[in-house]
Amino acid sequence: DAMVHAIEAYASASANNNPVSRQLAVQALGLLGGAVERAVHDGSDRLARADMLLGAMLAGQAFANSPVAAVHALAYPIGGHFKIPHGLSNALVLAHVLRFNAVVAPAPYAEMAPYVFPALGQMGPQEAAAAFAEEMAALAKRCGLEARLRDVGIPQDALDLLARDAMNQTRLLVNNPRLVEESDARAIYQAAW
Repeated sequence: DAMVHAIEAYASASANNNPVSRQLAVQALGLLGGAVERAVHDGSDRLARADMLLGAMLAGQAFANSPVAAVHALAYPIGGHFKIPHGLSNALVLAHVLRFNAVVAPAPYAEMAPYVFPALGQMGPQEAAAAFAEEMAALAKRCGLEARLRDVGIPQDALDLLARDAMNQTRLLVNNPRLVEESDARAIYQAAW
């Protein structure tokens, strides 16, 4: 969830997106990206846990100024209808929303990518944005998270309901770098299923 806060704050289309929130976001991503696997796989690693705590705080400050968007908008119905934890709900749709957004706005994802995955800094914007989505999905998997909606018990016939309900999150969708229609939300859920 904290990583998604930072990612969405950095890429937010909100008029409140500003250099301070973007700097908070990338600093958060650097800390979180460097610590999340260590913290997940060794809970006694106090340095990793401290970096997670500080990174989560910085990400919170980033999105307090520059609000979150479609990842959270699509995650809320997953949690609301199926009681899936919020961070996992975000992870289930993150890579799919990143791919959707990168079609029209690859630059913010390309700019963030090397803070989490330094090797991606050598790529062009489209390539780095695409790789960032793939690497975030792989990171979630390495942390032991389920990868698909069906893996957490969401039936395919619920995707229309999820898409309809995601459209109610107008305060979030307005911040997305790409307009999300109900058909887009349905396609994202289908890709995540």
